[in-house]
Amino acid sequence: MNHLLKTDCEMIDREGWFSNPLGDMRNSFVATRDIAEAAAVALTEGPDRHANKFYDITGPAPQSMSEIAADLGRAMGKDVEYRAQSMVDFEADFGATRAEFFEYLTNGFYTRCSPDFYNLTGHKPTSYYDYLTTKGGSGETGLEELWQGNLWKKGTDAMKDAAKS
Repeated sequence: MNHLLKTDCEMIDREGWFSNPLGDMRNSFVATRDIAEAAAVALTEGPDRHANKFYDITGPAPQSMSEIAADLGRAMGKDVEYRAQSMVDFEADFGATRAEFFEYLTNGFYTRCSPDFYNLTGHKPTSYYDYLTTKGGSGETGLEELWQGNLWKKGTDAMKDAAKS
């Protein structure tokens, strides 16, 4: 969730829309704060309870990009539109490494939701709207975090040099 729309902040703010190649694919996006909380539980409870266990930490429900746009618009108090983008254009904008990650998101692996977060913490995972509108451990809402620094810039392949090594 935390980095999903960072590349489009300027467009969202200026023109009220964003794009990526996810189309109608639904993904169960997970908040970094939930990953951290699940890890803290496992570390605190220790290896007697969690050694050699694997947890599938997901969001509470899979969402399409149009649903993400609706949640973002509601949190911002304005209309936000999702516009589908071709994978070819996305790769031209951000490079092969980021495009490969987004291609992975289009294959349906993340449509599932797991009970693991609930079983570890005793409460449901954070929804995208709740992430945007509630403060996390850093004291900021997800909406405030969205406008902060971003590695990914349209027209720049941020992983170009890393992919060579």
